[in-house]
Amino acid sequence: MELSTKLYILDDEGRKFMGAGVLWLLERVEETGSLLSASRSMGLSYTKARSMLEALEENLGRPVLDRKKGGVERAGATLTPFAKEYISLYREFQSEAKADAEKRFQDFSAAVSKLMEENI
Repeated sequence: MELSTKLYILDDEGRKFMGAGVLWLLERVEETGSLLSASRSMGLSYTKARSMLEALEENLGRPVLDRKKGGVERAGATLTPFAKEYISLYREFQSEAKADAEKRFQDFSAAVSKLMEENI
């Protein structure tokens, strides 16, 4: 047996607004400097990627992207300082939650093994 965990943060109506996909999207925006490039590299439509980040911003009440308009390229985006710190906190939370779940799963597995040995 092994454990697989997926963590999501939900809004008040039970809709997902933060999880691994949003984290990966934010990381790709940081790498590429563009929401469009980030969405393409992940196989997401630009509209889907934008709606994911809009949901995150709405629920956090803070912008996560500094969007650049105008200029020669007329495009681009960078993470806000808030978003960078949020990503760091989320990674730490995710890592600790998964480690805790793994420890609890090991305890559960040991108890199941003991139960099976008892032939109940």
